[in-house]
Amino acid sequence: MEKIEERTVFSIPFGELNVFETNVVCHDFPFFFEKPVITLMLSGNKIIRNEEESFEFKERSVFIPPCNKDLSIDIHPDFHEPTKCLVLNIEQEYIDHVFSEVIENWHPDWDRTGIMMKENTVKKFISSDESLWRSLTNLYNRRIDENRYRTSDFLLSLSLKELIYELMKTNAKHILFQSDKTETIQNGLQEVVHFIKQNYREPITIKKLSSLAGMSEANLFKKFKHSYNCTPVEYIIQLRIEHAKQLLISNPEIGIKNICFESGFNTLEYFYRKFTQITGKSPKKFTIN
Repeated sequence: MEKIEERTVFSIPFGELNVFETNVVCHDFPFFFEKPVITLMLSGNKIIRNEEESFEFKERSVFIPPCNKDLSIDIHPDFHEPTKCLVLNIEQEYIDHVFSEVIENWHPDWDRTGIMMKENTVKKFISSDESLWRSLTNLYNRRIDENRYRTSDFLLSLSLKELIYELMKTNAKHILFQSDKTETIQNGLQEVVHFIKQNYREPITIKKLSSLAGMSEANLFKKFKHSYNCTPVEYIIQLRIEHAKQLLISNPEIGIKNICFESGFNTLEYFYRKFTQITGKSPKKFTIN
């Protein structure tokens, strides 16, 4: 039997790159993925089929197949060049880590990126968006030409993180989470963090946060601590102290008392205690230095 595909594997931090080359014509060649993978047509095109539809997977297109579903492909390689497809596997834990990192460092100007939008869940994802295929191509080029790019694991990790960030801005975000339970928990925590970042100088109740997360107060504390290494209350205080530090540096003339209330604290005594505990200096000494 004639071999249909040649596979080359490249290891990367937190994942694996696979390149599949096809030199022969084939019809209804089956494939199946249990976990989300990100694919890019480097050259040529394929016809993807399932029970419901068929569509063309073109060069410079990014495709994330539906998980746990039988698919088949038709391939008609060009006479001069094989059909070449890149398949990227990423560790689920790393995807979750990058997503949490983006939310932790959230900036209001990022609202327009669409990361926090609740798009409809999709079974598959396909796009010819230039930022996506360029990001995936850059990762691939860095890995296969290590001498030219002087690639290190650090640079590969940066390229991988950029790709995940670009995917977060699309409907692909919903496929990258494997289970409904994981996605529900993660989305709930992200909504809580986003709300805190927008309102940390205002009174915030744990009841409000648990309602946003869709879980009990005890479960919110447990899940939040696991994901962000602090409780929701500690997270709010950290943001308030950071805001106070910026005011002490940029506008010390408004006075420590005003900075205390401007940062969201109710009493000067509590502000002094927490500021000293977190920074190692009192607000007065921080201002002098």
